Amino acid sequence: MPSFSGWALLVTAVIELVVVSWCALWPLRWELGLLTRAWGWWRLDSFSLGNLDVLILAVLKDAAVGGLVLSAPGSRGHGGGAPVASNHDGVRQTVTGLCLTHAVLLLVKAAAVAVTAPPDLWPPPPGSAPPTGPVVVGLVFMYTSLVVSILASLIGQAFARLVVSEREDAWEDDLPPPPADPLRLPLLQPGAAEAEAAAAEAGAGAGGGKGAGGGAEAAGAAGIKAGAGEGQTRSEKRRAAAKAKQRTIVELLRLSSVDSPLLLVAFSAGIVAALGSALIPHFTGQIIDFALRADRRKFTRTTLQLLGVARKFTRTTLQLLGVAALTGVFAGTRGGLFTVAITRLNVRLRKQLFHALLQFEIGYFDTTKTGEITSRLAADTSTVADQVGLNLNVLLRSATQAVMVLVFMFASSWRLTVVTFILVPVVLTISKVYGKYYSRLAKKVQAELAAANGVAEEVLSTMTTVKAHAAQDSAEASYASKLGDFYRLQVAEAWLYTLYAAINTFLPNSVTAVVLFYGGTLVLKGEMSSASLFSFMLFQQSLSSAFQSMGDVFSSLTAAVGAADKVIELMRRQPAIPPSGSLALPRLEGRVELRDVGFAYPARPHARVLDGLSLTAQPGEVVALVGSSGGGKSSIVKLLERFYLPMSGSVLLDGHDLGLLDAKWLRRQVALVSQEPILYARSIRRNIVFGMEAEDGCAHPPTEEEVIEAAKQANAHDFISAFPEGYDTSCGEKGVALSGGQKQRIAIARALVRRPRVLLLDEATSALDADSEAVVQEALDRVMAGRTVIVIAHRLSTIQNADRIYVIGKGRVQEVGTHMELLAAGGVYAQLVRRQLTRPISQANILASSSDLRPSASSASLGSGAGEAYGEIPGGALQGQQGQGPAPGQGQGQG
Repeated sequence: MPSFSGWALLVTAVIELVVVSWCALWPLRWELGLLTRAWGWWRLDSFSLGNLDVLILAVLKDAAVGGLVLSAPGSRGHGGGAPVASNHDGVRQTVTGLCLTHAVLLLVKAAAVAVTAPPDLWPPPPGSAPPTGPVVVGLVFMYTSLVVSILASLIGQAFARLVVSEREDAWEDDLPPPPADPLRLPLLQPGAAEAEAAAAEAGAGAGGGKGAGGGAEAAGAAGIKAGAGEGQTRSEKRRAAAKAKQRTIVELLRLSSVDSPLLLVAFSAGIVAALGSALIPHFTGQIIDFALRADRRKFTRTTLQLLGVARKFTRTTLQLLGVAALTGVFAGTRGGLFTVAITRLNVRLRKQLFHALLQFEIGYFDTTKTGEITSRLAADTSTVADQVGLNLNVLLRSATQAVMVLVFMFASSWRLTVVTFILVPVVLTISKVYGKYYSRLAKKVQAELAAANGVAEEVLSTMTTVKAHAAQDSAEASYASKLGDFYRLQVAEAWLYTLYAAINTFLPNSVTAVVLFYGGTLVLKGEMSSASLFSFMLFQQSLSSAFQSMGDVFSSLTAAVGAADKVIELMRRQPAIPPSGSLALPRLEGRVELRDVGFAYPARPHARVLDGLSLTAQPGEVVALVGSSGGGKSSIVKLLERFYLPMSGSVLLDGHDLGLLDAKWLRRQVALVSQEPILYARSIRRNIVFGMEAEDGCAHPPTEEEVIEAAKQANAHDFISAFPEGYDTSCGEKGVALSGGQKQRIAIARALVRRPRVLLLDEATSALDADSEAVVQEALDRVMAGRTVIVIAHRLSTIQNADRIYVIGKGRVQEVGTHMELLAAGGVYAQLVRRQLTRPISQANILASSSDLRPSASSASLGSGAGEAYGEIPGGALQGQQGQGPAPGQGQGQG
């Protein structure tokens, strides 16, 4: 059965065939009757023949349409290539081109009829000859056939493209699935990793050793693609771009449909304003006619007659003023309502794009610059809403004005109207070609501007590092390079617009010259009054202005659609990490387990950070992760927060896969305190309850007492109370108003106010000075009690009392045990401790700034020595400050 688009295409074709057949056969009956009475006029042949060739063309086109719609959806070309339906795209384009070409020929024939027709053709004078009626009927049928044929061609083109797209989508759905990206696989159940590896090995053998990702299935899919041709052909790219453009327009219409009542009222006001604009030339022509008649006959008319002309002159002038006033009121109403609708669309677009961005996985932000994202959210959304809304307003106003003016033009002089429209198809064709190329340039311009914004964002957000390394010149050169690419595209866009504007300005002016010449000829012959000619020229100028406005906004609309493609593409993008489940455990014990986990970051998919890693943290245990920088410790924390998915293996909480748990519930049960906490430009209170407010869907937001209690446990209440505004003190952008230790304690309070069962500490004290670290460490020691804690630290004081210590290196667990067990084993951990405790005072990482700290042997740092034991560069594992060295006896005792 045909799809909706197929049925719509068939209905359009049938309607066109019926109307065009009627318009072709009915005038033929008139002509045959006239010929039998031995009265012939060659112009009647042009009427019938014009309609007959439209009928023949419509039959051919509709036959192709029927073949397109009724062809088998699943049929494919030679070699298993693309569907046969795709080949109809060329037929569709050819038929549409023939229809437009024929429309130009019809206009030329109509213009010839208009120039050579007798003066009494229209309106028919009383007692006119019988041929007048058939001639007028022939003209009406000709233009009806012309309009229906063009409209059906344009509508059929759109529906045919949709049919072809649906066929291609169905064909692609039938293809075997390509090899899946391991980074985007859902979480695997225990034991699934081994099965996956076995299947990959079997696939590699069948595919001739193409690798684990190859396999026979991938080879089969590649063979099908090869049958359709290597890579995307130019026509396929055009179809894909056209499909994306259609989806973008449909999405914009869907977003605007919410304001349909507002837009309907605005459009109605625009119709009334357009009617008023069309009446102004009519009254202007009458006023000039009255003035000319009074001036020409003032010596022959009596005073009473002159007063009568003056009254008509005054009445018409007042009518003109009234129409102008009403036109202004309705035009202002239309503009105001459209502005409101534009603003609502802008807000709605930004909200939905921001909502979509919040659903994206962390890996997207790893591979996409922040400047590009903010450019989409700020510049592109404004371009879409403002340009689409504003230009759509102008387009509708101009189109409505053009329709109204056309009615008055036909009433004034149908001959001049036909002559005016000779070059309309040429202008439309030029606009279409220009729009296609301008849209491509607009997309490239937006991409280059986003890239330049990304460079600026990166430099401005790291200005301290740029100045510290004296890299201002290179940063400026990089930004200038991106702006240079942007400038070159803008220049190309300007030249393209120059050519389009030149042609679009010359053609209407040339039509004006032709109309003036032909109209002046009619006036000299006495077939048209000078006032009518003047009114018609005003109408023609108004029509030219309307078309000029539509041509100008067309370029802006195409640019807006180019920007909208980027925005809608982001809004339609599906997160690589599937949506979280809905499971919220009634009681969480806090058992954490990683089973044979393999992982790599999306930005570096071939560099595995974790490789078959397994670890367990029982409820209430403190588990420490130590090892060299880059070993994978922080990646474990990110997997537990479900920022990323593992390539293989499972991450479990109380035996439940994290993918089955509700994301908000999970992140309120698992709290993270990182090395560099992020605070926002809001009050301290709102930073503490961040993510736990009523706006975040929290059923029971923290009370004031709970906030203060969390601050007290984090050793933050005293310094907060010392501020003049207390908990209402603003933290500044990224917490710049607070010191490092104060920010860290607020971050701890933010974690505690959630009452988490699992606490993740990722180098929570490594960036602090000795005094701040002592206060923060005291708070951490207090809050660890009764919770499952996974801590990453280089401080021996932090990890020596852990229930279990995992030594992580090169993505694997190298050792596991308690502090004493690992020392007794004499492995990597013991080497790490000994190397740190025997380092010279000038190189040791020591904390001795406060008398209440633990013994200095407990203040040693782990990580750098481990890196040397592994034969690696330490990579910043040494974290500490200069101070008093450890006593040898204490150090050996710990070792």
